[in-house]
Amino acid sequence: MELNFDTRLLQAFIAVSETGTVSKAADRLARTQPAVSMQLQRLEMDLDTQLLVRSHKGVSLTDAGETFLAYARKTIALGEDMRRQIVGKKLSGRVRLGMVEDLAVTRLPSAIADFKRRHPSVEIDLNSSHSADLARSLVDGRSDIVVADPARFSTTPTGFISRQLIWCASRMLEVDENAPIPIIIFDGSCSWQDRMFALLAEDGIEWTAGCRASTFSALISALRAGLGIGLLLQEGLPADCENLQTKYGLPPAPTAEFGVYVCQKSPELVDELATFLRAGF
Repeated sequence: MELNFDTRLLQAFIAVSETGTVSKAADRLARTQPAVSMQLQRLEMDLDTQLLVRSHKGVSLTDAGETFLAYARKTIALGEDMRRQIVGKKLSGRVRLGMVEDLAVTRLPSAIADFKRRHPSVEIDLNSSHSADLARSLVDGRSDIVVADPARFSTTPTGFISRQLIWCASRMLEVDENAPIPIIIFDGSCSWQDRMFALLAEDGIEWTAGCRASTFSALISALRAGLGIGLLLQEGLPADCENLQTKYGLPPAPTAEFGVYVCQKSPELVDELATFLRAGF
């Protein structure tokens, strides 16, 4: 059987797999829940296999769903790459990019490097800060593109980047299973940390503040020093720390969702870099 998937179906499946619920995916895609549900059903009917397991808590991927997700992401990325290659844009100029520190030291640099290789005449200025400051920088003209926590913005992003977080700790950390779990707290506003607290409370897990960190580098130092358990992007895990998964009875780690925002009346260069960053993930 020949299958030609509408990219909108693939985008719906990717959004649901990344957000964990149909309602959140519908919000991201600016569609209704019934519309997204019908798109998922159509995919499963076309493939004649179950891609998602549905429960009152949301959805999770089957083994077939995990495999299909990889192909869906590749298909979307290849489509974006094809568009750029065919159009053959020769971009030049300067763009100011702001990002949260979590991304600045993990996946984002390689995506920027890929863009720079394609457009060597483009100059990119980088700024790393917390989401609230990045939101202000977009308003007051200090940034052209910002990648940050959507909860700190009053406007709708042009797109999203979702990354799975992991529970992690120093390999030297010893936790008394009869005592509250020491958690490293990021001392600032962070929506996925709020979800972490909600998950711990939902599972009735007692915890205590092992350390409070005001910056990402301080959080890494606290982790490596064995001061407690924290949340990180998988690619940011230090070599002397480990992925705890569900050790100590921890619930599945939440997903971090970053919004991609651009300045008002954004020029072609800014829009192209924003599109590239979304596809690069």
